Amino acid sequence: MLDAMLPLGVPDPQVLAERARKLAQSDRIDATDGLARARVYLFSGTNDRVVLPSIVAVAAKLYAALGVPDAQVKLVSDIGAGHAFVTQDKGLACGRTAEPYITDCDYDQAGVLLGHIYGPLRPRAGEPTGEFIVFDQREFVGDLAGHGLDDAGVVYVPRACRAGPGCRVHVVFHGCNQQRAKAGDTFVKDTGFANWADANRLIVLFPQVSVGTLNPQACWDWWGYTGRDYLTRKGPQIVAVRRMLERLAGKA
Repeated sequence: MLDAMLPLGVPDPQVLAERARKLAQSDRIDATDGLARARVYLFSGTNDRVVLPSIVAVAAKLYAALGVPDAQVKLVSDIGAGHAFVTQDKGLACGRTAEPYITDCDYDQAGVLLGHIYGPLRPRAGEPTGEFIVFDQREFVGDLAGHGLDDAGVVYVPRACRAGPGCRVHVVFHGCNQQRAKAGDTFVKDTGFANWADANRLIVLFPQVSVGTLNPQACWDWWGYTGRDYLTRKGPQIVAVRRMLERLAGKA
């Protein structure tokens, strides 16, 4: 995260892209050809000292190496945020890095990233009028060992999505130390996703992980604490979230 291995040529986006292709060839992930249709949003605050901007810039190069057209990758790296989710008017002063890692930089990150992914949006609602539903995550992980998920997750359902079909689902993964068990509903309610969801027929899924011996800060698994399959379609967290999506789609 601190780019300390740069003198050794690590990370190398070409090497990482080849690793992804090999995972696809062994059917552990989907074919990488599908990434040509992906729309990618990346953000790095100029005051982020946890994940340095140079590391995030390499992520953009990785997507390019995997065939994502430049026009479909949006890298925002000119805002003075620390290591945090950025909002228009919620959270800590811009530039700070501290719990709950939400910062007011006069920048609506939720709206910008949703607009980049889904296209032009209708204006955000002032206050969400839908329902934040706390649900039992345990039924989605019963056969998954070492999954690391908490007992409860949250899904936001706009009124329009209750009234009829046709809503899309957007999954929001909280950051380290932003889980409900520690931050309450701050990340779920102050990031702005629900405001945009109301006006744009989006259901927003906020799955939750918990603190563990190998995961003391309640991060989603980006290094392998759930097992060697963590970055494949068999990763327990990937399987669990897929099951949640199937339930929301009425397939389970």
